[in-house]
Amino acid sequence: MPFLLLLISLFSQSNPKHPSPEKPNLKVDVQNVRVQKGAVHIGLYRACADFPDCEPLELIIIDAKGKPIQAAFSVDPGEYAVAVYHDENGNGKMDKRVFGIPKEPYGFSNDFRPTLSAPKFSDCRFKVGNEGKTIRVKLN
Repeated sequence: MPFLLLLISLFSQSNPKHPSPEKPNLKVDVQNVRVQKGAVHIGLYRACADFPDCEPLELIIIDAKGKPIQAAFSVDPGEYAVAVYHDENGNGKMDKRVFGIPKEPYGFSNDFRPTLSAPKFSDCRFKVGNEGKTIRVKLN
């Protein structure tokens, strides 16, 4: 039994010679929130074929009553894209008009503005390095 306790204590201690590196921060500043109701949904994505309809890597939902609307993600260095929409009526989904045109404000990283179809990941991608990054997304 003492041997088992010794093993457990050895594996539970952190190794001071190799501290775990902190992940860089990605900060997202959402601009042009026009009404102070509902919630702003900020999705962080890795490359996927059906962006922005694929599952986000992480989703942060922020009450739109407070200003400014900012989110922070702890990420590994790499390529990402961000999609944001303001759920003004608080129903938990992006309301759309005929032909799937969004009724509620939305935006993408790189301030990409789609014309006839949803953007591709490559339109909105950006790199996060070891030093982190801050991006701005303006809602339309």
